[in-house]
Amino acid sequence: MNTKAFGLAIVALACACGGPEPDGGGPNNGTTNNGQPNNGTANNGGVNNGSSNNGAANNGTANNGANNGPTNNGGTNNGDTTGTTRGSNNDTTNGPLGPDTDAPFPIDRGSEADTPGTYLGLPLELVDNGAPTVTSVDGVLGVVCIGMSNSSQECGDFIDKLQRGTLGPVNSEVAVVNCAVGGNAIERWNDPANDPNLWDACIDTRLPAAGVRTDQVRVLYHKAANQFTQGAGTYPAPGSDYEAFRDNLGVFAGRVRQFFPSVQAVYTTSRSYGGFSTNPARGEPLSYEEGHALNTWLAENAAVEGVWYGWGPYIWAPDCASGVTNASGVCYDRSDYQNDGVHPAQGARDKISQMIYARSSEFGWFNP
Repeated sequence: MNTKAFGLAIVALACACGGPEPDGGGPNNGTTNNGQPNNGTANNGGVNNGSSNNGAANNGTANNGANNGPTNNGGTNNGDTTGTTRGSNNDTTNGPLGPDTDAPFPIDRGSEADTPGTYLGLPLELVDNGAPTVTSVDGVLGVVCIGMSNSSQECGDFIDKLQRGTLGPVNSEVAVVNCAVGGNAIERWNDPANDPNLWDACIDTRLPAAGVRTDQVRVLYHKAANQFTQGAGTYPAPGSDYEAFRDNLGVFAGRVRQFFPSVQAVYTTSRSYGGFSTNPARGEPLSYEEGHALNTWLAENAAVEGVWYGWGPYIWAPDCASGVTNASGVCYDRSDYQNDGVHPAQGARDKISQMIYARSSEFGWFNP
């Protein structure tokens, strides 16, 4: 299906993913048709009708101060030295970070006053790799969503909101294609045995159905997470999930241009809050620490094979009962998730769609 909304080419391609859901501990719960239907809730959870850089409206009202953080979606593009975080050896522009903590705290808020500055020695500040050069090809700027069921559902919701015009203006050349597949987190995308159902299906089926050529795919949005975390230790233990995820990110980056030789930028996002999960393998601090692994990997890999790599939206945020939000003003309630506590219900989808839009709007290629 290739539809146009407000001049924007927006493509919603369904993911039929039956059977068990290894990356979420349960069935796919609605990845067909890009996640559960919105049931007409066009603007019920953070759609700000075009305010592109203010986080997610009303996303944290349960914590009596949801919008008390900075509103630049994690401090990215803030003029810091490219590929550095505050307090690193080659960045003296912003002073030292605050005290260390062993409790998960949003990575995008460590630069604020009176907050922790490091988590077990890891900086609480998102790496800023600057802005990529992204150009259209024959009037099309293809954006492909990659990942597992959460990615499929969240990207599907983002596409739906773009179609309905509830997020705000977008470059009319941008065409978003949902190639995420439930049950297939990063290890599956890294394994050539799965290429026919993942990379090849995206290129051979979903892109043509969208009217997008492979050479027109210029941006990937990768919702990345480890699939196999059971038994993995937490940071800084040797062999931790943190270490495995860093390794997996490197393998993934080494495969991207094999399938999308014209891609110019890969925006990567880690998991959202896992504290409501009924499956310990999807719980905390594993979900949180994968964000740190991504942050470390991006600091070391601003570009791979000529492709820019940087943060997508930072969507991890704690339980609203904590009274803490991430820098977009977001926290999560139990009702934001489906029964398994892993897959996003409409509340989380609303918040995440707004964060995807806000982050994308920080870059010129996305804007009209």
